[in-house]
This record gives sequence, structure tokens and C-alpha cells, in this order.
Amino acid sequence: MKTHARILVLLLTSTTLGLILGCDPATDDGGEKNTDATPVATTGDAWGEMPTQVNPFYFTDFDQWVGKPLADQELARLINRPIPEALKTGRGFVMFFRSDCEHCHHMLEQWFTESVPAPTVAVLVDDTDPANAMPFPSTIVERKALPRGPDYVIQTPALFAVKDGVVTGFASDPDDVASVEACIASNEN
Repeated sequence: MKTHARILVLLLTSTTLGLILGCDPATDDGGEKNTDATPVATTGDAWGEMPTQVNPFYFTDFDQWVGKPLADQELARLINRPIPEALKTGRGFVMFFRSDCEHCHHMLEQWFTESVPAPTVAVLVDDTDPANAMPFPSTIVERKALPRGPDYVIQTPALFAVKDGVVTGFASDPDDVASVEACIASNEN
């Protein structure tokens, strides 16, 4: 009887801990389970494994990311695995977006639907009402997500240019064409 009670306590504890930590696999904006949320092995990869614990909220000053490795940013480390190669080596872009954010969709439509200047990853900040979600506007952008659960006190869209894993530029206003173009050009040769 003691063994059965211990098993029950372990099951309840692990289930409760998973709910508290928000460790459900991330979903894309279509509501489907994202099968690539599995942690990867840490064989020299600066990103390491997916964090097993999340904070109740995340706040970050995106301007401070420029000139620093993307993998060193706490919020970026929450991107579901595997991390796309474009965010590790070579030239790439990452944009944090919300499914109900008109400015996010405008930036994607304006800059990342017809073609992309380099491999681009859109990371869903999944803290919005699904009833207000808009269809994802691009078929050529890879999608990832942050874990559900925490409050993300961040402004979206947040577009980053990345070169060899280091953030080279940042833009957040799709209507500021000069800022977006400077961000996009920041990781060229």
C-alpha cells in the first residue's frame, strides 16, 4: 500500500509541477502542438537545453541585446527547440510577435512574405486571446514559440538581425522604414 501511495504522490507532484512551470509543449498560432519543442543535447551548443523552469513574467530591454549573443538572452533561451541554424551561424532574423498584434502582422506582411533577406524565424509570444488571433501572413518564415504561462511584458513586434549568433540590429516599428531597413542591413557582410 505504501508503494502505491508513493507512486500516486509522485504522479500528482510531477503533474502539478509541470502545470506550475508551464512546461506544456509550445504551440504555433494555429493551436496545433509543436512537435519540435523537444530539448536538444548540449554538445557545445551555446543554446543548451530548453529551460525546465519559467519565471512568472519576463521583461527585457531589447535595445540592450544589440552586440550580444542571442543565446545569452533569457527570453531568447525560451524559444522552443531545435533552434534554427540561422540563429546560430551565418545571417538570420528573429521576430517576436503576437497573433493578435496588427503591427506584428504588418511587419511580417511588409518585409517577410514575398521574400526574406535571410532565413527568418517568427517566435510566437503566446499570451493573447486566441479569439483575436489573425492568420499568420507568411509561408516562407519558420515559426517557433515561447512557452505558455508567463506574462511577457515586452513590446511586439521585435525584429532582430543576427549574424553568427550575435544580435546586430533591432527594429520594432514597421512604419519606421529607415529603422527596419537599418536592422535588415546590419547583418550583411
